[in-house]
Amino acid sequence: MSDELERKRQERIANFKLDLDFDSGDADPAETDAGAAGSVTENERTFAAENSSEEGLTETDSSELKSYSSMPVSGMATVDKKSLKRAKKTDRKRRRKKAKKNRTVFRIVWIAMVVFISVMIGEFIMVGVNDMLGVGREQEGKVTITIPENADLNTITDILYDSNVINEKWIFKLYATMTKATSGFTQGTFEIEKNKDYQALINYMQSDMNRTDVVTIRFTEGMSLKQYAKLLNDAKVCKADEFLAACNSDRYDEYEFIKNIPNADKREIKLEGYLFPDTYDFYVGEKVDSVIEKFLSNYRRKIYGTKSRVAGYDKKMTVAERAETIGMSMEDVLTLASLIQAEAANKDDMYMISAILHNRLATIPNDGVNANGESGLAYLQLDSTKYYPYASLQDIPLDIRSTFKSKYNTYDIEGLPPGPINNPGLEAIEAALTVGKTDNYYFCHKSATDTEPAVAYYAKTMEEHIENLKKAGLKP
Repeated sequence: MSDELERKRQERIANFKLDLDFDSGDADPAETDAGAAGSVTENERTFAAENSSEEGLTETDSSELKSYSSMPVSGMATVDKKSLKRAKKTDRKRRRKKAKKNRTVFRIVWIAMVVFISVMIGEFIMVGVNDMLGVGREQEGKVTITIPENADLNTITDILYDSNVINEKWIFKLYATMTKATSGFTQGTFEIEKNKDYQALINYMQSDMNRTDVVTIRFTEGMSLKQYAKLLNDAKVCKADEFLAACNSDRYDEYEFIKNIPNADKREIKLEGYLFPDTYDFYVGEKVDSVIEKFLSNYRRKIYGTKSRVAGYDKKMTVAERAETIGMSMEDVLTLASLIQAEAANKDDMYMISAILHNRLATIPNDGVNANGESGLAYLQLDSTKYYPYASLQDIPLDIRSTFKSKYNTYDIEGLPPGPINNPGLEAIEAALTVGKTDNYYFCHKSATDTEPAVAYYAKTMEEHIENLKKAGLKP
């Protein structure tokens, strides 16, 4: 009985495998297993020996012992392993559930944020689009704005925003940048409707035609460019010194009649005579080139672009074409016309003075001697030329007055001066083109008074002229 029990114990021990996780360190697994097996065997032997010596040990008791010895370690290991698996499984389920819940919360928050941002962006875009189209702004009413010279996009935007013409600064800037309209804004004053869209605003401010700061100036026939400069300066169109400097420059050679001026280097003011007297509209602070080009364009139209019927000719001709028919350059016609404009008392007097001056100019090839044998007639001797470019002796600056000598003075030079002394009108030009027939070589005038007009006196000889000077009160 004891041997049988011992044998079964040994078999169970041999078949026993401990399924526990432990750290074996650096020991060889085979040695560890052998040591453990030997230790268990020895204990079992001791246990068996002790129990075999006990009296009263029955088969039933042995059977109960067998049953108890076969359960403890392997059974407990199996139970712990299953519990661990169940715990892990439960933990995974809990984590998955929590993760699912977190994902749901995240999705809800994310969707809410997307919806919120979309609504905000949509509203922002809608506000911007409405402002770009002029929707939502005050639909009626106008506002006056003034754009300074060389205004950039930031300046324009601030002006429009401060005047309640636009509501969204950055959208206007973005639109102007995308449409390449960041510059080219016209200086001046504008009256703008508040309901204009961005493109209409930009177009409106880039055109001189929409400005309200218009200045209308009448330049009368016979005014000099110095007088022009004063009028323009007083009206705040442009500065006098800038205007005169431009009139003496070479910036307008694109106009053929300016490019071909024969003696530009001898003239006091290059463009004198070419800025046609008329009524013009300008803008406050207008660029000087724009101002001068208005004059030159009008001159070109009147002299080269307008044809009229001329007595003695079958076809209509321009003023420039008529100059060719009498063998004069347009430059000489203008110069002669400016002298006529300055000297004549009225329209009829213009034609007589023109005839007299043509007679005197005709003596130049004969050294200034006329058919009557009188000499010195090549000197036109016109008071209007004595002080040019100044109007009178009093207009000459005091520091140069005593030594001033005009190179236009026809008492000192023969024939026509280097250029016009003023800007003649069409009547004076018409008179200069008319070579009238007269025997007169001299003229003078009695000045007009408040009650009486000027009186003209004409003479064929110097002797008659001296008598006329006495009549006019010009000589004692």
